[in-house]
Amino acid sequence: MKKKIINIFGGGCAGFSFMRRSQEVKDATFKFYLGSSNNEKDHYWGFWRNKYSYDFDKICLKWNKWKIINYMNEKTFYSNKYPYCLINKNKWINFCKREIKNSNVKIIKKKVEDINSKFFVDKKPIEGDYFFDSRNVASYKNILLQHFIGLTIETNDNKFDPSTVILMDFRCNQSRGLHFIYFIPFSENKALIESTLFSKNVENRKFYLSAINSYLKNFFNIKVFKVLKEEKGIIPLHHMNFFQENSVSIGTRGGATKPSSGYTFIYIQKQISNIIYQLNNNLKINNIIHTKFSLFMDKIYIKALERNPKIFPDLFYKMNSRLSGDEMALFMNGNASLKTWLKIIHSLPKLLFLNAIWHYIKRN
Repeated sequence: MKKKIINIFGGGCAGFSFMRRSQEVKDATFKFYLGSSNNEKDHYWGFWRNKYSYDFDKICLKWNKWKIINYMNEKTFYSNKYPYCLINKNKWINFCKREIKNSNVKIIKKKVEDINSKFFVDKKPIEGDYFFDSRNVASYKNILLQHFIGLTIETNDNKFDPSTVILMDFRCNQSRGLHFIYFIPFSENKALIESTLFSKNVENRKFYLSAINSYLKNFFNIKVFKVLKEEKGIIPLHHMNFFQENSVSIGTRGGATKPSSGYTFIYIQKQISNIIYQLNNNLKINNIIHTKFSLFMDKIYIKALERNPKIFPDLFYKMNSRLSGDEMALFMNGNASLKTWLKIIHSLPKLLFLNAIWHYIKRN
């Protein structure tokens, strides 16, 4: 039997996630085009544990408690079954490289160019049966973005509670969009702290750093600390799926990102699992992993957020405070039950969301 020739473009999370499982695809050879260079800095990906993460549990950091905080309220969530997990990008890629056991994989460190729906490297056409494209999207125009700068810091004093993640703390400047602090304690004196905004405009570096400094000063009485590492990112809060003749997009460009939250990593693992199943059963390749209902609700949520960002710190707290830790984890991983959805819908301000639905329908 002739082997399938599978090409994968892009050396990010989706590309490496696919390649580490290449041996699971029957009767196939792979060409993995990493690109000419990879200048992205190291960073972290967060997610809640589920069946797609069991086989790499050992390289994840985990917390069974996480908090959401605003100026008036605070709630701690607990889950032993679905802990909040964090994985370091470089550790993940090194893990994937060790897992690539398929001798039929060829890694190529060259840039791929596409011309008239065909792919070229060194001006020569790339041959194959399947083309999976995970390359970065060049820019995002006129859509809501999640953008952040984070610092991994170390302090002289033991000020942090290493048992609990602060998932969102809205006690920060809300003048530029929906703004929160994301706080991951690695120990009593070491943590990752990010200033994160949902808005259409990326701020200058000083804005994020000022928010981080103010938060540490106001809530931990920390004025002096050592910066071990800095990371930044921009995530589109939009269901993008680039359709191109002869190829399938995967990762962020293939619609893996959850539009209402920006979470992507665990959805990429689900997307890759689905594609491997389709390849092995000679099915039409389908990269869609979010349900139509979920995407519709996300679009309404984003529309309401664009129109009324200042009410969302209270709304987001209210929406999640009705849920248990297990329910929230399942919801954030795209596995919410009908009961959970009803709890969330019941918490939403009806007039605001009916208005958002009306504007969405008018534009579509």
